[in-house]
Parts: sequence; structure tokens; C-alpha cells
Amino acid sequence: MLKTTTKTLAQILKTDYSADVAVAGVCTDSRKPMDGALFLALVGDNFDAHDYINEAEKNGAAALVVSKKVASKLPTLLVQNTQNALVEISKYHLQNINPKVVAITGSNGKTTTKNMLKNILNLKAPTLATRGNLNNHLGVPLTLLELQKKHRFAVIEMGANHLGEIAYLRAIAVPAVAVVVNAMDAHIGEFGGFANLIKAKGEIYAPNSINIVNTITEFEGDISFGSGGDIFASNVDNNKFTLNIGAEKIKVTLQLLGRHNIDNALAASACAYALGVDIRTISQGLQNTSAEPGRLNLVRKNNLTIIDDSYNASPSSMQAAIATLQNFQGEKIAVLGDMAELGADSKKFHQQIGKLAQNATDKLYTYGELAQHYGGIHFDDLAQLSAQILSKNQGSTILIKGSRMAKLDELARLLQK
Repeated sequence: MLKTTTKTLAQILKTDYSADVAVAGVCTDSRKPMDGALFLALVGDNFDAHDYINEAEKNGAAALVVSKKVASKLPTLLVQNTQNALVEISKYHLQNINPKVVAITGSNGKTTTKNMLKNILNLKAPTLATRGNLNNHLGVPLTLLELQKKHRFAVIEMGANHLGEIAYLRAIAVPAVAVVVNAMDAHIGEFGGFANLIKAKGEIYAPNSINIVNTITEFEGDISFGSGGDIFASNVDNNKFTLNIGAEKIKVTLQLLGRHNIDNALAASACAYALGVDIRTISQGLQNTSAEPGRLNLVRKNNLTIIDDSYNASPSSMQAAIATLQNFQGEKIAVLGDMAELGADSKKFHQQIGKLAQNATDKLYTYGELAQHYGGIHFDDLAQLSAQILSKNQGSTILIKGSRMAKLDELARLLQK
């Protein structure tokens, strides 16, 4: 957590200050308790935090960073752009703590890889990692501002939906190690095509970092993982495999479902190896990692086996989830929602996944406007869909997957009531 003074902040931001006071932490949400933090008034398309200065004062802000004059008794630093100020403050704090930073991006698997690597590195020294989905132009600097003196590593997830975004985030975090977990079809519509998606993900690499590459991509780097790579898996049996790093081997059993999570484990292993972590510690950290809610989270309740993968969806992650469902015995049912941000080919992608699901499952239920293109049994009401499953599909394994906008996490909740 940032601990400094308004005088120092004025020097960083190249501006004046009205009084020199100590601040502890940075807050951008006026509704939260601040306890002496710096309130930074961000401005967005649909909000302006300058409108909530009084609320920030009441909640304990010690000082303000603003881009327009405000009526306040608190020490104030006036800047041209508060988002830029947030970045500059985070870079200053990062330099003071000076941890080894690992930057992670990819179409799928970023968060799981981040969690695996965090669990590995925490076995060596205190490690900060991105919380939730704070992986954008605001989330990355806010994450860096959570660094404490004890942290020796920082694992920073970087998301993007347009060119230049990863390059911007990389310049803030200055990673020692960088990895593209994979480059597939998630958000392809936002990038304007696959070529732009590849280019955007590749922005994470630079000459001043150890660059980790997946052998299924065309990126070139220092350490590779996957089939034919420096780090690879052998003897794969569901969630069990042998981890190979050079001449060393060790057996690993993941808590996570899905063959694709072995690929994520290899990505995390390669990053840890680049930081000098031994294979036994890597294995232990991987095995300590459990699933997050909505990410192939396995729940057994009400005579159902529920695979809750409702957090997000793309064609490639749909394929991986359906493949995971095949490992279960008995009746297999897929409940699929919309896949977002697929651009002009959205209908085609939905139809392709629909054919795959119909061939691989005993029954396909769908929910959402775009999901009608899957060609399954369609529902417009989650309560009715839940009632159908609870009454007609007892003893089945139910895969629930869709983009966040589909809100299929609500179905997972209804099935567990």
C-alpha cells in the first residue's frame, strides 16, 4: 500500500499542493472507507468522481487528486488528467517496492494461470496478484498500488479488447517475465479480426523481459511450453500428468477440471522456472490451486453434478468445457448461453458450437438471444430451465457455460437451492 505525502506526490505529478499531509493508500471509489487515503477523482464516459468529493471527505480521505477545481478543505493536487496521475503514482510505488513482476495475457486461462503462479511463488516469498478482473487500464495501476514492502513478486493479469492496450499496461508494470497463455478467438470481434488479436497479445513481449511462449502460437521467445517445448506434460490422465522441465520430471495431480488446465499449469510452471523456482515447489503450488467460482467449478447437490463454467465463454473455451464434460459418467447435459464479442461471424461460431454440443451430449439446453443459434431446446426463463433440470434430469452431469452477459451464474445458484 502506498504511504507517502502530498509533497512527494506533487513532485511525482509535477504540480502544486496546498498542504503537506501524509496519505496511506489510494482510493477511486468515494463510497468506501478511506482512513487517510488519497482520493483520486477519475472521469469516465458515464461518471465523474469530482461530483462525489464531499462523500470522499466524509469517508476519511486525507487529500485529493483532481482535474478540475473543487470546493474542499482537503489538501488538493490539481492535474490535467487523473487517469494519467493514477498511472504515474503506481509506477512510483512499483519502483519503490521493486518486486519481480510477471505479466500474463491470453485469450483464455489468464486468471487460472495467474492463480497457479501466485500459489507457486507464495511458497518462495510473499506475492501480490491481480484480484478479480482488475486487469485493465485502471485495474493494473490499482493492483500495483496494493504492493507492500514484503512483496517480492507481483503477478499481473492484463486483459485487452483493442490494439495498444497491452502495450500500455506493459509500460506501467515493466515485467521481468511475460507470457501469452494462448491466442484464440475470445473477443475476436472487438479486435477486428484474428491478425489484430495476435498482434495485440504479442504487445506483452519486449527485449527487456524473459518471454514465455506457447508452442501452439507463432510467437518466439526465451522459454517455450507445450508439446515440443522446454516445459511439457507427459502421461496425461484427466487431471494427472508428469511435469517435464529439462531433464527433471515430477508427477502432478491438479484440483482443476479440464485438459486445458494442464496447459495453464505449463504456462505457470514456465514463468516460475524463469524466476528460478525448483520443480518440487512448482508442483506443490500447482496442486494447491483450486477452482474459482464460475470457472469449471464442480458442485454436487440435489442429485446433480454441476460443472459451473458460467464466468465467460468463447468458441475455444466452449470446446474445452464440452471436452471436460465427456470425462463424466451417466447422462450429460450442456446448458449454453450467448458468446459475446464475436463480431460478424457470431452466428457461425454459435452454430459450430451447437453442432459440437449436440453430438457430444445427451441433451442441449440454451438460454439467450444468440444462444438460439446453437439449435438446442431453448428457454427464455432461467427459473423454468432450472425447474426442467431438477424435475427431468436427476442424476445427470450439467455443464453451465456462457458469457457473463448471459448471467448463467444465476442458473447455477437456482440448481443448488
